Amino acid sequence: MTRVGYAYDSTTNKLLYTESHHEKYNDGLLQRSEVIYKDPAENIFASKVADFRNSQFMPEFALENTLTGHVEKTRFIDNKYEVIFSESKDKTRKESQIIYEDSAISDAGFDNFIIENWGQIIEGKKFKRDFLVPSMQEFLSFRIYQDAIVNKEGQSLRLINIEPDSFFVRVIAGTLKLYYDSEKPALRVFEGVSNMRDSQGDNYNVLIKYEDVKSQILSVNE
Repeated sequence: MTRVGYAYDSTTNKLLYTESHHEKYNDGLLQRSEVIYKDPAENIFASKVADFRNSQFMPEFALENTLTGHVEKTRFIDNKYEVIFSESKDKTRKESQIIYEDSAISDAGFDNFIIENWGQIIEGKKFKRDFLVPSMQEFLSFRIYQDAIVNKEGQSLRLINIEPDSFFVRVIAGTLKLYYDSEKPALRVFEGVSNMRDSQGDNYNVLIKYEDVKSQILSVNE
């Protein structure tokens, strides 16, 4: 399946970049995701590959921004999760191996978590899960819950929030607002801190609108 996200600056509404997601499935489970990031002039400046075969919620992934030098990589090593992070070309590369809970989430694993727990979430259940913050090289406790059904971008969508459980962290990091189709767990709009960073190393605050480009599910035999 292929889908494209159009990322706009939350304040100016200016198009910052597009992200093309190319996803491969096997028996309905996501196996691999490749994301290509392009600037408004269609120049590729970053890419990400995520492998979900070991975990649907906590993939091994590698993100690299060739323009700024921003790098995020993870992989499983025995019972630990190795996290590599570099903010930019001028910053020191950091590497850590951290302990994780089986229920933890990283990167795009949040979407699989919401899909798997869709029924309980829309019935009002609130979940608390450890979520990886690559720049801090640790897992922090986050809350996941449905906020409301709202009109967003001309659609009736379910707003699902992902936010730090700690009030103090929440003040700094804010809340990720995920707008799903009201009838099924299909992400339509993302609002919050992006995984992309500007030339100063700061995360963009974005509103991303997603469009399905190709509806068929691809099967892989890996």
